[in-house]
Amino acid sequence: MSGEASRQPNNIIAAVTYLGFFVTGIIFLYLEPYSQDDYVRFHARQSIGFSVLWFAVEIVFGVFIAVLPHSLGALLGVVQGLVNLAFAIFWLFLIYKAYNGERYRIPELADIVDSVFNQSASN
Repeated sequence: MSGEASRQPNNIIAAVTYLGFFVTGIIFLYLEPYSQDDYVRFHARQSIGFSVLWFAVEIVFGVFIAVLPHSLGALLGVVQGLVNLAFAIFWLFLIYKAYNGERYRIPELADIVDSVFNQSASN
């Protein structure tokens, strides 16, 4: 089998960056030869940002559920479930967009991720 036939197209690799949340994002951000591909790097950075956002939202919900009275905590638990469902659907949407070769930028989050990674690249 030739090297060309065994190599994965970049859109598949870009979709894989979302599968393991921030872990695969970090791996493909620094793994050669994908670290040189602008398309894969874009989705790896966005995967890291999306995962961190989801994790932060989970922490905030967890803190409020823990300190609120049981009835309000239970209600907030239902809201948390709905928010998690929305995050999961959006996560699948991001995988689909990456697989189809599109650079879908998450509004506001993409700008924050760009500024964080551009700032760390200049240091």
